[in-house]
Amino acid sequence: MVAHAFEPVPRLGLLRLRVALIAPRLDSALAAGIDPVASSELALRAGQLVSPRRRAGFARSLVRAVQSAQTPRLPMRGASVPVNRAAVREARPALLALADDLVEVLHPCPRGVALAVELLRDGAGPLYRPHAPAELHTAAERARHAL
Repeated sequence: MVAHAFEPVPRLGLLRLRVALIAPRLDSALAAGIDPVASSELALRAGQLVSPRRRAGFARSLVRAVQSAQTPRLPMRGASVPVNRAAVREARPALLALADDLVEVLHPCPRGVALAVELLRDGAGPLYRPHAPAELHTAAERARHAL
């Protein structure tokens, strides 16, 4: 039996569920340079990461991180990890350039977007960890160049 292009892909719902459950692991693989066509999970996640809507959301998160480093610190609410204010202030131009590139690059490489996502997601990474100002700038530039 031949499938038609307009028929739903079998098990697409299960694939989407698997991808949602292991998204951080897939992001790490993409950030490490694994080819998105290596598996259907990586391919779907890469497509999700490079969608304009998601990239705009990641860019807004980077801008909010920069803004939070410039405003007086308020008492903590919730479980969010505060940014490393000194590192963010030092890496501000690179972070804002990364935010701009996430929105403006028409056909970004999934690896670059995954690197930006890891920067935002990793609570022990250079965006949040104290005493690593230069590392944050380097990580933001690495993500930009990978886009």
